[in-house]
Amino acid sequence: QKTSPGVKKRFPWKKVLVTIFILGLIYGLGYMLRHPKFQVTSIDVVGTNVIDQQDVSDSIQNQLLGKWLWIFPRTSVLLVNDKAIERNLKERFSRIEEVSVKRTNLHSLVSTIKEFDATYLWCTAAEEDCYFMDRQGIVYSGAPVFSGTAYPKVFTGTPLDDLPFQGIKLHDLAQVAELQEKLSEINIVPLAFRMISDRELQVDFLHNKMIAKLLIDPTISTDTSLEYLFSGIRADPLASLFRNETKRLLYIDVRFSNKVVYKFDQPDTSTQLEQADDSE
Repeated sequence: QKTSPGVKKRFPWKKVLVTIFILGLIYGLGYMLRHPKFQVTSIDVVGTNVIDQQDVSDSIQNQLLGKWLWIFPRTSVLLVNDKAIERNLKERFSRIEEVSVKRTNLHSLVSTIKEFDATYLWCTAAEEDCYFMDRQGIVYSGAPVFSGTAYPKVFTGTPLDDLPFQGIKLHDLAQVAELQEKLSEINIVPLAFRMISDRELQVDFLHNKMIAKLLIDPTISTDTSLEYLFSGIRADPLASLFRNETKRLLYIDVRFSNKVVYKFDQPDTSTQLEQADDSE
């Protein structure tokens, strides 16, 4: 619509004020983003056990390098992307189970870390190629060679994957944990669990300072298999042979219904068959 002759156009004060407000807001925000008072100058790391705190701090610091939009420093506490930092730390350190990054004030960050707790050693076919595994079956970090029996070894036959990963099915892990607990109660301390096949689980343990084998069918109830075992080692002739410190046990096989098959390395006990007591 044309303006009538003689009528002056009004100055667009509202548009000017809005523009000034927006420019002031941008300037103020830019000032805060660059001001030294709002820069991250302190990074604290808590909760680590094996992971080096300085390594975590350096990793966070590296993520704060550079500028956002080529203008604003990423060290500004207002620009810190805590979720991105947490994701990066979990990718960088496979031992981390949980991590949180929080702002504690205008210039400090704190990273709280929970590491996986080692319960087993998950091993590949190569006996010495082992990795720490927690009680949930998560394989998370390479393990050194242990001279003792600090952690039972678990051989699943599955290939190594990017750390961390699920190294064993939860059902199989539950069976391993149950066997470890109940066998230890009768002084049979498992050294290794080997998933040979769907119908064969081999448990290595020490007998008279030599490694012996316990063969179990994983498809059979663990309680049933252990009942066969307990009956066998408490009744002669297996009980006497098992207690004899001069005998070397090669294996005990409890995969058969109401039977315990065993073998010692002495000629007179090379192959024995113990019929479990099923009179009850």
